[in-house]
Amino acid sequence: MDLNFPRKPGFLIAVLSLLSGVIGYSPSFAGDIPLYYKTPTGSIAPVTVGTGINSQGYPVVPTYKGKDGAWHSTTVIAQVCGTNADGTPVACNIADQLPSSVLTTAKINVQSGIAGLNDQAQVTAGVNTASQILTQTGLSEGNQGSIPLNLTSNGWQGDAPSHLAGPRITVGVSMNNMADQMAMFGGHRLYDSVFSKFYALPYGVGDNGGCVHSSVMTYAPGTGANCGAGGWDAVTEYELATNNPPWYIAGADFPDENGTSHSVTFTTSGAIIRPALPASYTDYMHYHMNVMTNIVAGPTLYSGLSLDGVQGHRNQDQQFYGGMLESWKNDSDSTGTFTQFTMTGQWQPISGSAVDSGHVPQVGTQNTASAADRVDALDQTQYAEFTHPFIEFGTYIKHFTRNTSCEVIIKSGTDGEAMKRLGLSRKCDEELDNWYHGPDYGATMHGLTIGAGFDNKVSQDSYGLSVAGLWPEGIRAWLGSDGIDFDGDAYKVGSRIGSAAVVGTKKMIAEYWQEPTANIGYLESVKLWSQTDTLSETNNANTGGAAANGMDVSYWFGPRQSSSSFNVDGTFEAAIAFNPGWAKNGLALCGSNAASFDMTSSGAACLTVDSWGNTSTTGSLAAGNGLTVSSGTTTLKDVVATSYKEALKTPASSSAPCQAGEFTDDENYHYVCVADNSWKRVALSSF
Repeated sequence: MDLNFPRKPGFLIAVLSLLSGVIGYSPSFAGDIPLYYKTPTGSIAPVTVGTGINSQGYPVVPTYKGKDGAWHSTTVIAQVCGTNADGTPVACNIADQLPSSVLTTAKINVQSGIAGLNDQAQVTAGVNTASQILTQTGLSEGNQGSIPLNLTSNGWQGDAPSHLAGPRITVGVSMNNMADQMAMFGGHRLYDSVFSKFYALPYGVGDNGGCVHSSVMTYAPGTGANCGAGGWDAVTEYELATNNPPWYIAGADFPDENGTSHSVTFTTSGAIIRPALPASYTDYMHYHMNVMTNIVAGPTLYSGLSLDGVQGHRNQDQQFYGGMLESWKNDSDSTGTFTQFTMTGQWQPISGSAVDSGHVPQVGTQNTASAADRVDALDQTQYAEFTHPFIEFGTYIKHFTRNTSCEVIIKSGTDGEAMKRLGLSRKCDEELDNWYHGPDYGATMHGLTIGAGFDNKVSQDSYGLSVAGLWPEGIRAWLGSDGIDFDGDAYKVGSRIGSAAVVGTKKMIAEYWQEPTANIGYLESVKLWSQTDTLSETNNANTGGAAANGMDVSYWFGPRQSSSSFNVDGTFEAAIAFNPGWAKNGLALCGSNAASFDMTSSGAACLTVDSWGNTSTTGSLAAGNGLTVSSGTTTLKDVVATSYKEALKTPASSSAPCQAGEFTDDENYHYVCVADNSWKRVALSSF
């Protein structure tokens, strides 16, 4: 019998005695050790059964039971592979004598060894590799134990399929209500929780070592490159969303990879495509993926804001038919091969009202009996270049870069949602902090920039920032006293610090900018500004110097030609002045010539109403439809009138009360008060 072992004395006996410690190698006589062997001459000879020596110096197996039923002693044998310098023998290393394919138990879970398996076929050592870990199926950490039912989430026990204990980390493992290529961290139950943190020190630009975390909505790896960064920028987190193409598209206008075009015949809840799609299409199909066609159920729907009254400038939605994919298959009939797919329900418009039950999309057919304008047609807005119906698999009509929610739930009950009321938090925030530590003006900080790279105009319902809902305040700005709360092209506000404590100085409060007419090419402003007229405080509590209080400051509103932003400059054209220096707590309307005078104390070129309502002007007053004074004394100087009308009145006597200069008339006389309480008259006659 040739065992193909090395030809060394006693090797057979030594190997037989050590086979119990060998893994992965089975000689041809696996099982009981043979007690006889056949010699080259064909005769039968007994096998000498050898054994090794244990740590106490005794034979490992001192006796054995032979085929004859009697007990026999073993022979203690050790293989010698050399001698020491003093001539003592050196034992052989049996592992060195075995074939390279044989592994011993000593090599389990050690360097240059193998990972062992337990009785559940689970690896008993961790995987630590500098190479890739590749799997054709899924990767899972393994299920956790069941959650104790006395915890606050015990209301979930009635919904076991959705909240069974699950793996903390799964990649490509099929789970309910999740895409088949989903990576999930955290499992379903409380102690499935996983915490994550990313550390990276950028060294280059964008995807080439300059981006810590990049999330890209893309149809192909590598798109959205550079992580949104420039040549010397580093980015912690980059997000990109774009209108990617559908996963798959079928129709007469879209030949497949073999050059074959396909016709589409719709059913109530799906379609039949002829001839059958190539086998590759199944690689793109997923349960519950979005399905849409270029057939619309009615005219364009317009919504949102209109700034110029033009319908086509508003938000537009097309009434495309769509649904969710349920099943798909290839088959054949007497006509030929076909691909058939079904959806979870019947075809319905993605936008707009539902069509009649059982309706099959078909160009030219009315889909709603009660609405004559609801007629199926090929879309001519987004897909005008395509002349046949087609099916898109895996598409969407709106995409978000980020959609964040902050929620507080306080309600009665015992389920997991209601038990959230036991959580202490009642506040929601989303915060963006910028920090700087250094000298004044040593850094440039930008909190939030909302840019727009538009080649052409978007719908007028588009906006850069929207604050909606029942907020008590929409936007709140907490800046330093010299900060600018708002700086826009059309409207700007100044800081909270008023004009300087110097008589005559001005400070912009707010300003409006606009082209005088369309396409004139330049802007003009209307400004609201403050002006220091006087200084009432000589020893201000804050600065110790002179200061102006509220009564010392006037407020002006009017246009200024050829001015600059945030400055009260340019040419003064006209203004309304509140609390002017010459009429405190009053109001003045000033023309452009007022700028030629001291506008802190002079009311020249202004019509002024003081705090009592008394009106004065340094110019003339013209009343085109008469002037009526209801009561009181009116003093007129150098009055030129084309006509004059008074109410006829007769003094009671020549000593009736009056002030010198008053006059009145009746049917017979003209009366003049020549001195206080002294009247004279002259008779009137016809002519």
